[in-house]
Amino acid sequence: MNTENARVLPTELARPTVIWITGYSGAGKTTVGRKVNFRLNEKGVKSVFLDGDDLRAVLGGKWGYEKDDRIALAHSYFRLANLLMAQGVTVVISAVAMYQEVHAWIKTNVDRSLVVYLDVPEEERRLRDRATKNVYGQLGDLAQLYDHPDFADLVVPNSGGVTPDVSAEMILEAARKVDAPQRPDKGRDAHWNAYYSGGQLIGEPSSFAQLVATEVQSPARLLEVGCGNGRDSLFFASRGFRVTALDPSRAAIDVCRASAGGERVEFIHGVASQLTDTYAALFNVAYSRFCLHAMTEAEEIDTLEAVQRALQPGARFYIECRSINDPLARKGEVISATERIHGHYRRFIVLDELKARLDRAGFDTMWADEADNVAAISGDNPVVIRIAAVRR
Repeated sequence: MNTENARVLPTELARPTVIWITGYSGAGKTTVGRKVNFRLNEKGVKSVFLDGDDLRAVLGGKWGYEKDDRIALAHSYFRLANLLMAQGVTVVISAVAMYQEVHAWIKTNVDRSLVVYLDVPEEERRLRDRATKNVYGQLGDLAQLYDHPDFADLVVPNSGGVTPDVSAEMILEAARKVDAPQRPDKGRDAHWNAYYSGGQLIGEPSSFAQLVATEVQSPARLLEVGCGNGRDSLFFASRGFRVTALDPSRAAIDVCRASAGGERVEFIHGVASQLTDTYAALFNVAYSRFCLHAMTEAEEIDTLEAVQRALQPGARFYIECRSINDPLARKGEVISATERIHGHYRRFIVLDELKARLDRAGFDTMWADEADNVAAISGDNPVVIRIAAVRR
């Protein structure tokens, strides 16, 4: 093995990424995609190559060739790609799929992506295609079938003096510069702002808040991550806690600030990772209910680390979230192995993985439960994880 070529790529490229190589028939997508995948594997990056023609056959050939069918099939391609990426694999996929709807889905749901358009003159594409698929002979002007790929992150002129090897290197260089992670919204901001914009009334405290209140003595400084409409924030305040409550939804915070929180509750629009040094080691308890499963994994990791910085040594962190064993984890559109969109985005939590992430963030687990019949509301009886951890 050539040890020089086998050196590990820079750290930023070692993070899993979906690299979508698109272009019209005859642009060289498959050839370039294979070369990119080969170089990634050669340099120690776990990657896989997917080709659109192969995927159409593997997925059963149930889709036709009309625009709606092509878009639906492309969504299947990228759901599969995201499923693999979420498990630590860089995915190189060559497929035409040049539709604004497909690109919008990728940028909304895929944490790290690079969209590459192979720009080859039509005359040369037709010449290459005649010797292989004869797509132009069957379909004519392909530009009428697709959207112009002005959404591409990188345009590569894969013709003339630019060989497929050169094209592959250009793609790898661009992949090294992909922001990590890109933190796609996954439609959450619009959903939660719409949900809270009606100004829902503050309801009774959750059963989890009542449980936590029996374990933690007041007065205490409590940090709540993901306060929603503030019902638990106000409950803790009524029990003598000084509460700082965060939520990324502006509409939710507006609802909370309109409530009678008084001086004992500080409502902040934002997330835990945005807390300034003013809040370092300020709190002796942290609380998060039905919020962790609304975060991506990267956001969860940031949150755990931020909460650790905000807590005093020995302080407790209480979490309630939906489990991967919740029935909703098998409903809706698949985004990854743990992510679904069923009405809105959710990432279902695996208990062992959460405990491991807490440990890496500087927490020891005190107790953990996973069960239904503890957080039922309005006909929904989710399987939830309840966990208490202590900051080392």
